[in-house]
Amino acid sequence: MMKQLIMTAALFCAALVAPGSVQSAEAQAQAAPATPVARRAADVWNAQGTTRANGAFDLAAAKTVDGSVAVLNGPVTVAGTIRGSLVAINADVRLTRGARIEQDLIVIGGSITGADSASLGGEILQQAELLRYRLDADVLQLEREPEYDDSWWSRRRLRREWARRTGSASNNSYGGYADFLYVASRTYNRLEGWSFVAGPRMQRNTSWGAVNLEFFAVGRTAPPMRWDNETVGHDAKAELLFGKPIGVALGARAFDIVQPTEQWQLSESEVGLSAALLHRDYRDFYARHGGEVFLRLVATRDADLTVAFSDEQWANRETRDPWSFSNGKDDWRPNPKMDAGKMHLLSARLRLDTRAREASPLGGWYLSAEMEQGGGRITRFGAPIQTILPQSPEQVWYSRAFVDLRRYNRIAPGMSLDLRVAGGGWVAGDPLPTQRRMGLGGPGTLPGYAFREMVGSEDLLTCSNGFVQSGLPAQCDRVALAQAQLRSSFLFGGWRDDSDGDWWRPGFNHRTSWVLFADAGRGWMVGDGAGVSGKLYAARHALPSLESFKVDLGAGVDFGDFGVYWAKAMRDGDQPVRFSVRLRHRF
Repeated sequence: MMKQLIMTAALFCAALVAPGSVQSAEAQAQAAPATPVARRAADVWNAQGTTRANGAFDLAAAKTVDGSVAVLNGPVTVAGTIRGSLVAINADVRLTRGARIEQDLIVIGGSITGADSASLGGEILQQAELLRYRLDADVLQLEREPEYDDSWWSRRRLRREWARRTGSASNNSYGGYADFLYVASRTYNRLEGWSFVAGPRMQRNTSWGAVNLEFFAVGRTAPPMRWDNETVGHDAKAELLFGKPIGVALGARAFDIVQPTEQWQLSESEVGLSAALLHRDYRDFYARHGGEVFLRLVATRDADLTVAFSDEQWANRETRDPWSFSNGKDDWRPNPKMDAGKMHLLSARLRLDTRAREASPLGGWYLSAEMEQGGGRITRFGAPIQTILPQSPEQVWYSRAFVDLRRYNRIAPGMSLDLRVAGGGWVAGDPLPTQRRMGLGGPGTLPGYAFREMVGSEDLLTCSNGFVQSGLPAQCDRVALAQAQLRSSFLFGGWRDDSDGDWWRPGFNHRTSWVLFADAGRGWMVGDGAGVSGKLYAARHALPSLESFKVDLGAGVDFGDFGVYWAKAMRDGDQPVRFSVRLRHRF
């Protein structure tokens, strides 16, 4: 009944979107602001009197340019004098001894060498990301800068929008959009196959904030396909935002979805392609059906705090048999048994991002933290199995926390030292449901160790305690992970693609870097010491011995849109060197 109401409401809202009221989502996306450095560069290029060049530019020591110089694609070599600013777009700049720039030096998508031996009269402004632009009668027009990662793997989704354009901005001073959205390949996994959403959405900007409405049906293609909640679901949301760019949002959501248990290790892109191409699924899943209300405090795009209360039903989902490109005759890893029952969740989620850009962080902090209080009545089908099935439902109450903290440090032009600590788990109350337990190992955490593999006499990565259960579920009460990497650009600045961001145009709009990295981490069970022995357990308020942490070292090449890495476990000599491919930065 709930599913039919959601679908009816979706079709009704789509019919209510009248012409003449809003702009399309595509038009709004194209109007997204560029970075301040990009705008400065465009202003210099378009200014009267600027000397413009496309390609290599050399200024000899005996020559002087009156006014500013702007160069596309480069490279740029300056030994003489520029009586204005120098702008290099998607180009490297080399300044020889005695070179003189009387105003600003602005470099986008390139490196600077020789600045210490030159005379600079203004600021040095630099942006690592390549600039997306187009030339219109020699006027430089800035293309849309993506809000998040601009890698072509992240643009893989096949997207169709039938937008109802509704007049000009003069008729709608606040703007917005309305469209019917179809997104295929929301993800791919062994339970859903190809998953997609379809339905109307609308945003209306007002003098006091914005109204956002989404009514999506969820479809799953893994066989057998039939008209039930394993094939069809829904995800609907309504939100009122008061104040911009600092404000408060109130909203509600109704959902019937398949939810992964640990999303922090690998992205949906990586998990989906691994399952579709290699018959390897790096996540476990359970069903969520219910609704939630939330309050979100927004502080521009850099920070937000969300508090949500949900009433939902948890259920198991069995592995199905979707298609994969290779190893299609092999059996999929079974989806582990999850705990099932009625749950009430109170959660708080904090995000803080002071980095220059998410897609290519130059420096700053990133923090993601979550605290969850859960309670309800569940049947413990999952790990750890305490009695022989069948079991009776029991009342549970637990607290769980997780923190992911990263620091990006630019230590030289084109070089950075990045640090990350992540971890959390059980805080108080009853043992965690299987859905909330954790584990380590695999390309997203410790690439020197295989995913869901028992190592040694005591399993410090998944905390299986010697019992091999179907699907090899993560069973740790807590985990801790520390990562460090040294990155440096080399060889070339990446291949350029000025086209629109279609998923099938593999534009490498990033700089190529070599990467050296080290990782250390482990999981453990919480015990207060009574009758507890071995490395697998630690007291409630203690951290396990550092000597017990698993460690790996590795190296690789990051092409921006993907990276290739090799890693070797240091404290388990029988582990081989492992190769992995990532479709984004390691962190």
